[in-house]
Amino acid sequence: AVLVRLAIGDLLAETTGESPPLILDDALVYADALRLARMKTILETAARHQQILILTCRKEDYLGLDARYLSLEDCRAET
Repeated sequence: AVLVRLAIGDLLAETTGESPPLILDDALVYADALRLARMKTILETAARHQQILILTCRKEDYLGLDARYLSLEDCRAET
């Protein structure tokens, strides 16, 4: 399903000149280690021309990507 979403983004970029951001909400949480490694490579390649936001509770799965990491704790206002 992730590959289809990436392909749709590429198709939209080709036809309209714009690609919407791809938002993944723990889409790979049940992937085995080999599949996760392959998908990380694919996502990193796709991120060169498409914005990808990954929402996850398992940030360690995505460590090592050339990406900007944010956490909800970083977004909370101090009182």
